[in-house]
Amino acid sequence: MSNSCIPSKYPVTAQVPPLPNTTRGEPCPLDGNAGRINGEKPILSYASGKLVVVQSMDSEQKLPNSEASVLVYRGHQHATSCAKVSTSGTYVASGDTRGKFRVWALDHEEHLCKLETQALSASVRDIAWDGESKRIVFGGERLDNQSECAKAIQWDTGVTQGTLIQHLKGTCCAVAFKPNRPFRIVTGGKEDGKCHFYKGPPFAKMPVENNVPNESAHGKGINCVRYSSNGDLVASVSADKSLCVYDGKTLELKQKKENIHTGNVYACAWNKTNDKIVTASADGTCKLFKASASGIEEEHTWKVAEAQLGKPIDGKAPKGGLQLGCAFLGDGTAVSVSNNNQLTILPMPGSSDGEIKIVTGHNAAIGGIAFDHKNDVFYTGDSDGILCKWNLKDLKALKRISPTTNDDLDYVVHKGAINGLTILGDGSMMSVGWDDTAYCTSKSGSLDEAKKVDITAQPTCVATGGDVTAIGTVKGLMIMKGGKPIGDLVSTSYTSQAVCVSSDGKTIYVGGDDNKIYAYDASGKEQHVIADGHLKPVHSLALSNNGKMLAAGDTRDVCVYDVSDAYKPLVGKSKWCFHLQKITSLSWSPDDKYLASGGHDDSIFLWCLEKKMKRVHYQYAHRGGVVGLSFKKDGLKLVSAGMDSCVVEYDVSKDVAAKFG
Repeated sequence: MSNSCIPSKYPVTAQVPPLPNTTRGEPCPLDGNAGRINGEKPILSYASGKLVVVQSMDSEQKLPNSEASVLVYRGHQHATSCAKVSTSGTYVASGDTRGKFRVWALDHEEHLCKLETQALSASVRDIAWDGESKRIVFGGERLDNQSECAKAIQWDTGVTQGTLIQHLKGTCCAVAFKPNRPFRIVTGGKEDGKCHFYKGPPFAKMPVENNVPNESAHGKGINCVRYSSNGDLVASVSADKSLCVYDGKTLELKQKKENIHTGNVYACAWNKTNDKIVTASADGTCKLFKASASGIEEEHTWKVAEAQLGKPIDGKAPKGGLQLGCAFLGDGTAVSVSNNNQLTILPMPGSSDGEIKIVTGHNAAIGGIAFDHKNDVFYTGDSDGILCKWNLKDLKALKRISPTTNDDLDYVVHKGAINGLTILGDGSMMSVGWDDTAYCTSKSGSLDEAKKVDITAQPTCVATGGDVTAIGTVKGLMIMKGGKPIGDLVSTSYTSQAVCVSSDGKTIYVGGDDNKIYAYDASGKEQHVIADGHLKPVHSLALSNNGKMLAAGDTRDVCVYDVSDAYKPLVGKSKWCFHLQKITSLSWSPDDKYLASGGHDDSIFLWCLEKKMKRVHYQYAHRGGVVGLSFKKDGLKLVSAGMDSCVVEYDVSKDVAAKFG
């Protein structure tokens, strides 16, 4: 079984991928050309973290040879930088920041790798396929003068297809391949502001005669070059705020449209019918241009940053609203990406739905999750200090929680990584982070600055039961009632690793790094200690829905204790001992028959108290580990979130019935 993605045999009913990687001041390549076999499906591909995401923006339309609408590919060992689907639609080429280049199957359930090579000495910035899906050109950065920053290769062997001239300072962040014969390649220099043109194969630089091909149409660095699908024209955009259109064969400059934006232009893309061009800019807008025999004319402007901010912008666009990438999907939908990682679906002029739609979520690793089953929502927080509210029923990100001041559109609530969330008794949410602060939201999901709490120490865990909230820290235990501390930190001889609170708020359970579980009353007075239940620090705790059983997980064992019978072990150590790294989360099914556990070993296990010798194991659930999971209250659907910034829903009812009867 391959670990390149979640195995296809697993009962995944929904998956929400992470958002694209972005860097301020650098173009973000998005790929909306999903190839011939995918027809007019709205499939978008991009790099995210160490992953490559290929997703259909319409969940009803599936990926090739798959029942899923989302693929999160995990074949790279370092942060990915770009990805492009082949013109056939069957393969994907992707590169990372260390110069590794992979070609892998999109239409195979295990996504087998066809080619892996050390393409460049530094980051691969852009990729393009030829129209036959046999040749690939890529550009990027180099570490030394002996290395290359642009290269054309055979797709399956990696054999070089000619020699490409290197750009100034070894930086090339834009490449394009003419989709039909006679083949041409265009590379754009980030530092020299020149476009180099090649014919082949084997590819050699075209000599300049009477300024044809026109290499110096731009005055500043090239950010993006793209061929039209029929190969007749090629467009380029630059930091000089201009859009240039060339003849696709001779590379003669047809038209230069200057000052199309008030900021750097980072990306451009053609639609399938080659009569529209969309551009993305640092001024916070995207623009639509009409291409015809008479030239390029501006048709429409989308004010994306204003749509995210909710009010007009005076002066420069906020840094989070910079538009760094754009693409046309197969069905004609235009998409852009902002510096704050959020995707934007741009409505075409004259369409019935004229509103800009924001696709939100996370790009950084998720560090905490909390489920509000009463209101059918849940919340997540990541290592960038960003909070997100989700619809639990549809598994859809509703919005990011805005801080009191969000003029930069960065949505950062905590100044450090978020490592714990909990739902308070009144339905509001509390988050804790490495800024030693707890923030609360209102029931509507907006931040309530009045409820901000100084924890005074770095938090490690948080949980709520009734109106009592317990926050474990490196210095002790903070107990709160109604979202307010009831006293000073309760000093402990250990460091809290996990905490849970009974539903009536009368008992607080704390797992320590001394391998023990402590029970306190609501005032912080110690009532009981489970001293010999574990051999390793206890990292997760969960009370059953009826409050009679306490589940605990360490770095290997999942144990269950009878709360009503002096904490007698129902499942002792060395019984459910199949996790390979620390167990981060536990959840009971609604009827308390089954227990789910997730850990840093990327695995999810299902256990049954009536069949203690059996288990269901889902490997490769999340790359980097599972952060949190919970059963929904209607049946046996399990929702999990991980360090890969993905949120996944499983319907485990069939696997549970087959394994446990």
